[in-house]
Amino acid sequence: MRMVTYFGPMAVLVAVALIATAALGIWTGGTPNHLTVGLFAAVLTVGVHSLMILFMIITGRVLRAAMQSRPLGDQYLQELNVFFARKPGYPAALLAAFSIVVTGVLGYGQRGFGLPPAVHMLVGLLAVIGNLWALTIEYKTLKENQTLLDRTARELDRLDIEQPEERQLDEGDPMRYSPSGRWVLAGFLSWVPLAYWTLVVWKGSFARVSPVFLTLSLVASIGCFLFAWLTRGLNESGKPASGEPASSENG
Repeated sequence: MRMVTYFGPMAVLVAVALIATAALGIWTGGTPNHLTVGLFAAVLTVGVHSLMILFMIITGRVLRAAMQSRPLGDQYLQELNVFFARKPGYPAALLAAFSIVVTGVLGYGQRGFGLPPAVHMLVGLLAVIGNLWALTIEYKTLKENQTLLDRTARELDRLDIEQPEERQLDEGDPMRYSPSGRWVLAGFLSWVPLAYWTLVVWKGSFARVSPVFLTLSLVASIGCFLFAWLTRGLNESGKPASGEPASSENG
């Protein structure tokens, strides 16, 4: 699985959609075209960032399972922990997705909060620039992660050839989410009720969205993402994934 191969075209599509949304907003204002393209761009952008985050979490679980089944050495696990603790791709994706959500909420700030349209425009431009920057960071992180995956696969092949009798498969479930992963998932799911009522019940009538509904969804997602950041690098039992703090010399 080479996520970086698929992420590149998706990132280009996200960039085009965001730039088109910003251009329509600047030159045509809050027209139906701007709202339609903006909704498509927002869903696509958050989806791509979420896919990147989930890929990192899942590949992390797979690598840990491989390390438990074969004597790969601590250096692989330490390098893996660096991706979640020190590499900028993971927090960049969270912040970029969050900025798009905030921009969408402020699009109706004039009706719900009495904010001038210039606030939405300024925040939107900053969100576009921030997302373009985040996409480049995420692409670089995925390439580095793929390099680690390839190294691990080569080492596993070597061990399978040299020491086939020592192979021991882990009977646990390698796909279970860590506490951080569960909080990330909860953060995105906190917007599902709002999306359901707006797009299904109210048939896309954003004017009927209550400011209280928006505020509660925003606060819930911020809280979940905050807990995801605080619990990063922990396993299901709440302990460091490596069983001990990662060495500061490998970062």
